[in-house]
Amino acid sequence: MAIMVRGKCPKCGQVTDARGNYNCPKCGQPVSFDGLGMLQIYRKGSPIGIAMGFGIYINGQPWGHLANKESIRIPLPFGTYTLHLTCGTNRRCNDLTFTLTPQAPCAYAKGSIKPGFWTNSMLIEPAQPSDMPME
Repeated sequence: MAIMVRGKCPKCGQVTDARGNYNCPKCGQPVSFDGLGMLQIYRKGSPIGIAMGFGIYINGQPWGHLANKESIRIPLPFGTYTLHLTCGTNRRCNDLTFTLTPQAPCAYAKGSIKPGFWTNSMLIEPAQPSDMPME
């Protein structure tokens, strides 16, 4: 099974998982990934059995959820972004800032939960392509 690409409709903001360019299921607007950079996020398996999805936020905007041991690719225009992950009502996270350019069009990140004494926090680590599952 191939890793899904998560797109966001430029007209209505609907987030959709697809295998390539598509028409938005909500408003019908064509969504194209051509000429964009790409962020790939891998959620490492939770050692404490938390099955709840991680909320994905890029520059403060929601991009859906990431399941346990799931990996997705998010096409983005070239520029600088901040990635933030949440879990349930927990918003504590070490945000990751990354830049996509024509010379460096891909960024990779691994997300996990960091258990704490009173509360857990989200941990985002920069990653390499070799750290990402291919399927």
